Amino acid sequence: MNETSNRDHQVTSKEILDVAFEKSKSKFTTPRQTIQDTEELQSYQQTKRKEFEQHINKNRLNLGQWTRYAKWEIENNHDFPRARSILERALDVNIQHVPFWIQYIQLELSHKNINHARNLMERAINTLPRVNKLWFLYVQTEEMLKNYPMVRAVFERWLDWHPDTSAWDAYINFEARYEEKENVRTIFKKYVHEFPNAGTWYKWIKYEMENNRDDVNTVRAVFESAVDTLLSNKSEENDDDEEFATIISSWTSWEVSCGEASRANEIFKLLLDNKTNKLEISDQTKSSIYTAFVEFEKNFGNKDSIEQSVLIKRRIKYEQEIQNDPYDYDSWWKYMTLLQNSSNKSDLENAFKKVTGNVVHDKHKSIKWRRYIMFWIWYAFWEEMTNNNPDSAREIWNNCLKVIPHKSFTFAKVWIGYSEFELRNSEDGLAKARKILGRAIGQTSINKPKIKIFKYYIDLEKKLGDWNRVRLLFQKWLEVSLLTTSSSELVIEKYVEFESSIEEYDRCDSILSSARQLSENPEYSSSFNLQRLLEITVEFYKEEMQYDKIRKIYRALLDKDPNTHNWISFALFESSIPSAEQLEEYLQGDNEEFEATVDESQIESTRNIFEEAMTYFKDKDDKESRLVIIEAWRDFEEVNGSDESLSKVTKRLPVIVRKRRTVGSIEEEYIDYIFPDDESKKLPGKMSKFLANAKKWAQQN
Repeated sequence: MNETSNRDHQVTSKEILDVAFEKSKSKFTTPRQTIQDTEELQSYQQTKRKEFEQHINKNRLNLGQWTRYAKWEIENNHDFPRARSILERALDVNIQHVPFWIQYIQLELSHKNINHARNLMERAINTLPRVNKLWFLYVQTEEMLKNYPMVRAVFERWLDWHPDTSAWDAYINFEARYEEKENVRTIFKKYVHEFPNAGTWYKWIKYEMENNRDDVNTVRAVFESAVDTLLSNKSEENDDDEEFATIISSWTSWEVSCGEASRANEIFKLLLDNKTNKLEISDQTKSSIYTAFVEFEKNFGNKDSIEQSVLIKRRIKYEQEIQNDPYDYDSWWKYMTLLQNSSNKSDLENAFKKVTGNVVHDKHKSIKWRRYIMFWIWYAFWEEMTNNNPDSAREIWNNCLKVIPHKSFTFAKVWIGYSEFELRNSEDGLAKARKILGRAIGQTSINKPKIKIFKYYIDLEKKLGDWNRVRLLFQKWLEVSLLTTSSSELVIEKYVEFESSIEEYDRCDSILSSARQLSENPEYSSSFNLQRLLEITVEFYKEEMQYDKIRKIYRALLDKDPNTHNWISFALFESSIPSAEQLEEYLQGDNEEFEATVDESQIESTRNIFEEAMTYFKDKDDKESRLVIIEAWRDFEEVNGSDESLSKVTKRLPVIVRKRRTVGSIEEEYIDYIFPDDESKKLPGKMSKFLANAKKWAQQN
């Protein structure tokens, strides 16, 4: 039983280590050695020195071993010369090891060997002049010895090496401890010259406010010198110095405590107003200054000043948003509106130059481009209307046109705005405007015609009554549309409307005839929507009451393209025109207004066209087209026919039958249409009745 339990017990690593540790303990101790005479002492010293030397020879870079060797010589043998020799040997191994220098110096100081320590510190700072610890040890030692002139001398020597701010701060703190105010100011003057940033100036300001607060002139002079120096330094480092705002806040708070609230207000206005270009302050710094200004206004402001502070806040906010994203045109618009309302002409002009100078890089006509162009237009109008400077405005219009990639896209509003500008501001404004619009057509018609430019130019010539120029423009518009395979129906429609408005009906007829010929030309057919062109043609001839001509056009169209849409359009046309009696009544009457009503003759004409279409598609065995025609006929009868006529057409609707057929080796299902007209002619009466019942059943289900 016990053997089984022993086998189950697992020996842990902890148990093994515990056993090894217990065995390592020895009850025997090394006997205490006593020295009886000089010979034994010398033998002991020789043995220890030999041990130290052996350790040093094994690893000469272990400076801790050198230090222990030297301390043993001092503490056990009081042999300072030998200890110094050991330490000097260590310095020969590594003279740049700063902790060893410090231990060496502290070893001398601990035994009050001041001159030896001073000599070591001189050697240390001359050997390693960039190590601050050695300098700090030197000045602290001299200060503890109350050798103040020596402390100043060491600091001055240290400053010659252009150390970091910790050395300057230590020097100032030393003089401040002994209330040497003039010495402190002298050091600060050198300090701000060496480190001309807001942090250094703020240290000086803080010192003066803590130690000389009642000396108003001196404190104010330091504030003024700090701000003037920092503002005159244009480097980005100073512009973005966060402590600059702290200096301003401290200055204004101090002025208020001295009863100079008006002076504090002027300081804020000077720094937050951009009317002078000398004050180049970053937007981030302005925001911090404004925060302090808001607190100031809450306590000392009036209604006008508070409103002004709100405007300044909005301005700084917009400037920050613009700085973060130069293409944030919403912020640009609000910012420039604010400048315009504040009558700040120079700032507004600079803003116009900045926003128009950042050209959009999008390769398509994006929303950014549209907003960007609006600033150019605003800029040009501002120079013309507000500043009465047409020459500058003309230059702006030209520069705007230069930045637009006209081969990819353009902006009609710019060309139109430029032409209207010349009409307003030039003696030969009409000639210049025409030249600009002609240039616009030439530069913007590479991919397709710019319709807005053509429309504007045509409207301008219409107002001037120059019909020949109007016709030339319409012809140019049509030419560009054909060459760029763009839609040409609009130009045809507008051209016909123009000629019709001046009662040049023969020209209208020629235009429509030419358009139909061009639409039939394979080279230009892609520029025409035949259906839309037909609608324009029919609409014109209907206005001129040339109904027979429309019928000829439909007949010609059906000869070329007899589709269901054209047949239905032809049929419905017959019901949209007045009958012969209505037309005769209108011509003999005095009433200028005429409204055609649908009578039986028109309805019958429409039915005849539908019947003709049914016959045509029946001969072609095109059942799908017959179905479309009969359904359109039924819809017409529902609106214009009687119950009897509607019933007749409804009875002619086909029965939908699902059939199967073999195509190749595959059997498929298809839909067939069985028209009663066809079956009644070739089937006996019982079969016709069967089809009628089938049709009735299909309609019910």
